Amino acid sequence: MQAKDLLRPFRLRPAFFTGLLHIALVTILIGACVTHFWGEQGEVHIRLLDTSSIKTSHSTLSIFLWDFQVVLADDGKTPVDYVSELRILDRSKKVFEPDAGIVRINKPLKYHGYRFCEADYDSDERGVVLTYNYDPWGTAITYAGYAMLLLAMLGFFFQKRSYFRALLRPNKSLRTLLYGLCPLIIVLAVVMTKVVTPKPPLVPVLQTPLLGIHVSVIMLAYTLFAVIMVDGILGLYAAIAQRKAVGPRKQKLSTFNFQLSTLSQVLLYPAEFCLTAGIFIGAVWANLSWGRYWGWDPKETWALITMLVYAVLLHWHLIAHGCKLPKDKSQVLYHVLSIVAFLFVLFTYFGVSYLLGGLHSYT
Repeated sequence: MQAKDLLRPFRLRPAFFTGLLHIALVTILIGACVTHFWGEQGEVHIRLLDTSSIKTSHSTLSIFLWDFQVVLADDGKTPVDYVSELRILDRSKKVFEPDAGIVRINKPLKYHGYRFCEADYDSDERGVVLTYNYDPWGTAITYAGYAMLLLAMLGFFFQKRSYFRALLRPNKSLRTLLYGLCPLIIVLAVVMTKVVTPKPPLVPVLQTPLLGIHVSVIMLAYTLFAVIMVDGILGLYAAIAQRKAVGPRKQKLSTFNFQLSTLSQVLLYPAEFCLTAGIFIGAVWANLSWGRYWGWDPKETWALITMLVYAVLLHWHLIAHGCKLPKDKSQVLYHVLSIVAFLFVLFTYFGVSYLLGGLHSYT
């Protein structure tokens, strides 16, 4: 079956969940723009039993640090949490009684649209640094985009009219191969997750169930990308051998190469979706920990670049069709790109971790 035959059923009418996925990404981008242009954020340092003020375009807040504690693990040495008890008074309103609230690691304090998060504490444990932000609309729009994205990615695999289903539908041998690969891929992802997950004692920000979810989803994506890369190497070898072959062997190699490119494209969808989900799970986690869901940290920036590189591969069938590339040339270029794209995965993990550092340097 040719690529143009796979494209024909839905070339002009994208399926519902495919359209929803793109709308979700646009919604997230709009939310990010609202946050950038209209959100307010900053830091405030407060000493124990003292008051600090913050002034924004919305109000002026006086924040009194009533109590602060560093919660230690059973060994009596390792911090597992920072707990700040605050009294907050909004001086822009006629309110004379302050509101009480508690800030903990990964548990921000919400106050009339403001969110306060633990950032650091003084060496004598009698003062704290809190981050704050006021961004009710940007965060709401972005989270709505996250919800739509999750729904779209889950629903995508069940919609009947999609390129993914078109690849699988006529190919029983490919489906059988996928059933055999799934346990191996899962085992490899579990092993990689155990290897890369930071070992105790963990810094307080890592002591959350989101750590396991975030790392597992990302490692599953990386495992799938590795399989796609190996598939690309085999595809290039088959393409080179096909040029030298004659007769029935040439046709067999052509069929084999087509099967390899089909397998790679099928695996690419869950791989890209897992990477995307992992990035946005990390964004939600960052919003809980630091009061912002994106900070252009080297790891998250390169993860986003990797996601965009593989998005090009994900749309390769449309690019090749639009450029009217011959089938054999399209397959060879796809295999080359799948190998080159994996270099971005390697740099995102090893290069960033050991060269650029940042908030993810512990990985």
